[in-house]
Amino acid sequence: VVAKHTSQSMAAVSTRPADERELLSACPALAGTPLADLRSSDVKKKLLSMPVSHIFPGTRANEALTAAVAAGRARVSRASSEGSTSDADDAGLSAVIETLANLLSAPALKDERSSAAARAEVEGGSPPPRGLPRVLSSHSLSARLKSGTADAHKDAENVQYVRSLLRGKVSRQQYALLLRDLHHVYVALEAALDAAADRCEAVRAIHFPSQLGRREALALDLEAHAGGGWRETLGPPSPPCAEYVARITELGASTEASEAALLVAHAYTRYLGDLSGGQIIAKALRRHYGADAAMHFYRFDAIASPSAFKKVYRRALDELMTSSAAVDAEALVAEANAAFSFNARIFRHLDAVCGLAAPAPSPSAAAPEVATAAAAAPASAPA
Repeated sequence: VVAKHTSQSMAAVSTRPADERELLSACPALAGTPLADLRSSDVKKKLLSMPVSHIFPGTRANEALTAAVAAGRARVSRASSEGSTSDADDAGLSAVIETLANLLSAPALKDERSSAAARAEVEGGSPPPRGLPRVLSSHSLSARLKSGTADAHKDAENVQYVRSLLRGKVSRQQYALLLRDLHHVYVALEAALDAAADRCEAVRAIHFPSQLGRREALALDLEAHAGGGWRETLGPPSPPCAEYVARITELGASTEASEAALLVAHAYTRYLGDLSGGQIIAKALRRHYGADAAMHFYRFDAIASPSAFKKVYRRALDELMTSSAAVDAEALVAEANAAFSFNARIFRHLDAVCGLAAPAPSPSAAAPEVATAAAAAPASAPA
């Protein structure tokens, strides 16, 4: 199930006992096709077209997918010990495997009729519907989050700092101020997600730390753009960033599942933004700062295909509406709007700090970070 990188382990399927071969061919999407002969793109398409029955425990399709994930993990472990594949190959393969593993460990749907239907699809032999469990309608959680935050999203991306960043009118030092705030946000967010995942089903379902973690990447970018003493040079987080961090920390510390579940909105806002619009920003920054400029924050080396991963992530969101997590969609949309608002306020603060929205105050009257940014380089050209 895991692309051409698994050719050695999957080629061995033909030599396995008949019952295991039958188990691995139980998936209607794969239909007994020799996996070792498929291209990576073909396998990805098949994975994304798997039937709904795959998430239901007890079905042969679910057992088939579980067996394939186990085979892929064995392949990664063996390849790592033998040094038979590159680090990039292993990272891409691991990302696919762990994404599938997260889906398999997600709570099963509560609707018994759907569960019975799923079993009948596999065990009775009737053609299954295509697509992993999803509710791609105007009522799905991912759709409601997207439509419900459209205005706040537009407001955040139209702040002058963001527009100037895309046009190459933000210096490296001014960019480092944004990285500083983002580092504080992600340190708080990832600590909160790690803690809440142990006690909150909703957070656990969308928590992919090995694929999405940004703390270390941001620290590398800060050192490259602002030097090894960036913590002292750039100072504490901006006031709006401090408020953002406080809200995330509050949710992460909550013992109420409904409160902790609101972290889903912050993860959705940040990570899907990084995988989408963030990639556009990265291209613009490379164009203005140079192709070799440090852009670790926008690189997701453990995700082979951002577009495929986003589909998996949205499906995980949609499954929350029918899982035992029982999330409040309206509360999540409201919290996601709050997250966008926090980000917009950070950008507007940077407008003032960098002199983009109004004439910059003189260094003598400015706050330390204002003076630092103003002195670093003119806002009209990157340093």
